[in-house]
Amino acid sequence: MSKEVPRVVVDVKNKMTRSLAMLTDCIPGATPYHHTIAAGEKITLKPAGCYRIFVLIAGEVTFATYGEKYAYAERVAFVPDPKKDVTLESGKGAQVLEICWAEQQGDDALLAEYKTVFPYRQVYSSSKQYRDRNKSDKTISRVMIEQRNIPRFCMGSVETYGYDTVKSHDHPMLDQFFFSFPENDMDVLIDFEPVPMPGNMLMYIPLGAMHGVEVQEGKRLHYMWIDFYQGEEGLKRLDTSHIATGVMADFDEQGNRI
Repeated sequence: MSKEVPRVVVDVKNKMTRSLAMLTDCIPGATPYHHTIAAGEKITLKPAGCYRIFVLIAGEVTFATYGEKYAYAERVAFVPDPKKDVTLESGKGAQVLEICWAEQQGDDALLAEYKTVFPYRQVYSSSKQYRDRNKSDKTISRVMIEQRNIPRFCMGSVETYGYDTVKSHDHPMLDQFFFSFPENDMDVLIDFEPVPMPGNMLMYIPLGAMHGVEVQEGKRLHYMWIDFYQGEEGLKRLDTSHIATGVMADFDEQGNRI
């Protein structure tokens, strides 16, 4: 039997407008949500003392905030000013993942130091690519929100085709969710035990656990890692493990790296 870890499948087949909180007790200060916006409808979210980190999973969405509108029909990370309202609207329907990450005292000084400009926007296809020691040369890793943009937060992705692995490792200074894109079909290894992770799943990686990933021949691995940290140790880990490649690789339809 697979190891029991907190995980939930996101119901992307739902077409009714709704917002669902998920895995709320896993990471202090972090509340994930799944928002469904039906075709022609919208939801408005008020400031809630948190950074609202949105990722478009499927469909198309327009973010309206502070008198401006930002429309997307592809994967994108979007973070509005946490002190402003934001409205999500969709003409054709949208599935959106949100991480509500609590603000802390001193964040205004950090944002000034980081020179963060809201709304933060990063189209997935143009995200910076990086290498780290736990992944094969075939793997493509991307950073969607680099450290020193949103306080105590970083988010990126891993993509490859089987057979391939991400070596088991631990990082007790970084708390973490995984979210699998719809095409993902892999096993997450928690303390060396396989836990199946199909597409559209949010999973909590127990803090300090040894964890890795394995994808079998003929299958695709494509997931986001979502990191939370509190001190300089977390920043140091990210600074030393995410080394920019300076290139923009991709995969062809056969799963070959190009």
